[in-house]
Amino acid sequence: MEIHLIENVRKFIRLQDDVWESGWWGLNENKAKELVGSAIYFHRKRTEPSFYGGIIKGYRVEPDGVHQGRIVFKFLYSHDCRNIKTDKTGWSKEMKVTKDLQ
Repeated sequence: MEIHLIENVRKFIRLQDDVWESGWWGLNENKAKELVGSAIYFHRKRTEPSFYGGIIKGYRVEPDGVHQGRIVFKFLYSHDCRNIKTDKTGWSKEMKVTKDLQ
């Protein structure tokens, strides 16, 4: 499985060298749990290749505030997750979750 996200406001926080967080995404916790170990790709538009990404190492649910209940992914940056295209079908709002075809 992998996830493609539209990211226009640079919601990235550097935790350590190549480990980052990105949030606040509107998907359920069960889906977030399934995505741990999968690739995450960030796109500016659905039709553009990814400009950033990595491998999801974990997630957390924002506990309070304006983003309460939203998912924040922790990921390890990977150069291999840049310039990845996905077809324009299957998007729901700002994200697309796909099955790994390997």
